[in-house]
Amino acid sequence: MKRLIKPMRSFLILFLILYGLMLSSILIPDREYSTSENKYLSEMPSFSLKSLLNGTFFTRYGDYVADHIPGRDLLIAVRSVTESVFLKTENNGVIYGKDGFLFQKFGSYSEEDLMDNISAVNSFAAKASAPVTVMIVPSSYTVLSDKLPDGAQFADQKSILSADNSDGLGHMLSGCSYVDVLPVLDRHSDEYIYYRTDHHWTTDGSWLAYNVLCTHLGLDAFVREKAKAFESDGFLGTSYSKCRRYGQQSDTVRYYGVDAVLTENGITHETVYDFTKLSLRDKYAMFLYGNGAEKLIESGPGAGKKHSLLVIKDSYADCMVPFLTSNYETITCIDPRYWSGSFSALASEAYDDILIIFGFEDLAGESSIMKLGF
Repeated sequence: MKRLIKPMRSFLILFLILYGLMLSSILIPDREYSTSENKYLSEMPSFSLKSLLNGTFFTRYGDYVADHIPGRDLLIAVRSVTESVFLKTENNGVIYGKDGFLFQKFGSYSEEDLMDNISAVNSFAAKASAPVTVMIVPSSYTVLSDKLPDGAQFADQKSILSADNSDGLGHMLSGCSYVDVLPVLDRHSDEYIYYRTDHHWTTDGSWLAYNVLCTHLGLDAFVREKAKAFESDGFLGTSYSKCRRYGQQSDTVRYYGVDAVLTENGITHETVYDFTKLSLRDKYAMFLYGNGAEKLIESGPGAGKKHSLLVIKDSYADCMVPFLTSNYETITCIDPRYWSGSFSALASEAYDDILIIFGFEDLAGESSIMKLGF
């Protein structure tokens, strides 16, 4: 009898823990968004016989349980501290680099998906009534390779992004012009051009690429030295949100004063910056009021300005677009991840220029880019 007491006690403790977790998950309402992780949480999947048989129900249910387990934020923090004690260099898909840099792991991508997205861009360019320029932003690890820990394995982006490579994007794109921003970013790699805790480039990193774009299009670039600069400290971005590295150095968000209004969903804002986001962890969402399907930015006429620009983009463009208000009276921003309109119809509309700008990882795998072909 005594030999049965210990296993029964262990079983009872395990049962109480599981029962407590189940009860908590029932009583505590599901969260739609995790501010600490900067991501939308999985929803409870709908059940069907098809999803049961092909296994997708259990996969999605597992994601749902993992996202809504009680005390998730605390568990992530505890895991981070534990792994710091054991000097681990990776946590939850994030590589710990030198000087406090965090790199989201990107070891490979589908060549087929990349080529499908490039074909979609080419298809859009063939239908466009205005000149199309393409800029693809390299991931931070590509430019800041000296910050990577020894032995870290990442997918090669330079060979594809380099305009000098006969097998690169410059030769795969057709009906449009390609702006290679790798050289200017490489030259300034010792400067603060990518965030430590986020996957985006900084405002000054985007400004370097913007100058290359202006030279390509024959535009007079926004002179940041003549503009008023503002800063907000304490930014902990998407990479940090995934790993919650203990003692992580935060980032500083810089933005420049521009005179423009932004309209989205019928609401007009008197600035292109959402200052309310500066009090939150995801400060990068201040640029253009964060992700959204369509935004219209108006800055009015000015010397040397063109009338209109269409920007088809992901979030890498958000901190660059304010600079472009000095070159165009109106800028229409479309994010294919959220926009449900016809790109064929969009291509036929009257714009002076069209800019397509994505981060390389989106170009290599974001399925919504395929919509540009239709």
